[in-house]
Amino acid sequence: MRFHTFCSILISVCIVLAMLTGCGADQEDPSAEGSSFESPVPTEEPAPTPTPTPFGNGLVIVLDPGHSSVVSGGTEPIGPGAAQQKQKDTTGTHGDASGMMEYQLTLAVCLKLREALWAEGYTVYLTREDHTTAISNVERAQKASDLGADIFLRIHADGNTDRRRDGAQTICITGTNPYHPNLYPESRSLSDNILTAYCQETGLRNLGVWETDSMTGNNWAAMPATLLELGFMTNAEEDLRLSGEEFQNVMVAGIVKGIDNYFAGRALNGDAGSYSEWKNSQFR
Repeated sequence: MRFHTFCSILISVCIVLAMLTGCGADQEDPSAEGSSFESPVPTEEPAPTPTPTPFGNGLVIVLDPGHSSVVSGGTEPIGPGAAQQKQKDTTGTHGDASGMMEYQLTLAVCLKLREALWAEGYTVYLTREDHTTAISNVERAQKASDLGADIFLRIHADGNTDRRRDGAQTICITGTNPYHPNLYPESRSLSDNILTAYCQETGLRNLGVWETDSMTGNNWAAMPATLLELGFMTNAEEDLRLSGEEFQNVMVAGIVKGIDNYFAGRALNGDAGSYSEWKNSQFR
């Protein structure tokens, strides 16, 4: 009897000791090498930040990279129905320091600008995407019309025999333009907005807006249009800045800001259609 009691007590003591020392067969030592032990406290993963996808804002922009390595021969009317003829195109100027041709610079900037404007929700087309396409100034403006452009932005660069000349300017029609005088107010507004933002962003000297009816591409445009002279390629210092990829990104940022400001102004002035939609879009 005593022996059985003793055995019962001994078994009970062993069970208690096993529970206290953790001798279960499935227990794993978290300090052991190669242990897969993990804290039982759940760790909360940070929620990923969604990347917004711009929706189309209904606005169409046609960019015209000035000039080409292949020049259209002959002449064409300076405006619709005009008797005065003007050369269809030229190869443009070139960089004294960089050796870059104007047609190379204008296309490089327009390709970057297209990407930046796409990201803003614009529909964007280029009048040329290579250096071997001969396209006259009239054909460029007509292409903008065929594509339903809301604005026509012509990208060029300046040159001068005075190598000290520097700065940027825009060029638009006058208020007495014989072809599209009704487009003057918006063309002037577009010119002002782009030039102001461009010069603020780049730090280039603002040479102002030149109003003239001597530009074939502007005269044939059936929508608000402007020609932006990016700067002087004949000024060595300015030329090296214009040809640099990093500075071109700054140039593009300024142009985009100017375009945004222009369309914001149209919306605030109560224009119908796509301009009023712009006012309420996610971009404003």
